[in-house]
Amino acid sequence: MLKILVNAPLSYETKVTRQGQTTIPKPIRDRYGIQEGDEVIYIDLGDHIAVIPVPKHPLKTLEALNIDAEEPVHDMREEARMTTRRLAEEKHGR
Repeated sequence: MLKILVNAPLSYETKVTRQGQTTIPKPIRDRYGIQEGDEVIYIDLGDHIAVIPVPKHPLKTLEALNIDAEEPVHDMREEARMTTRRLAEEKHGR
């Protein structure tokens, strides 16, 4: 069963199976180019989660960012996680 949530752009509700699986709704898969076998990352943001597709070509994606930084990757990941959380909270008014 796919239920579209009212007044929430591209928000969908799906059920979780006994095995902990859920289906990513087709409009979301289409929008982000997610195909069978692709990987996604679940990020625990405290009171909610974010699901982010893993880039198909991560090295090309990183190269395109033209990052000239000397900070460790761990610090960069933490900064990205905090930014994702902040943006989600701003968007959802939390």
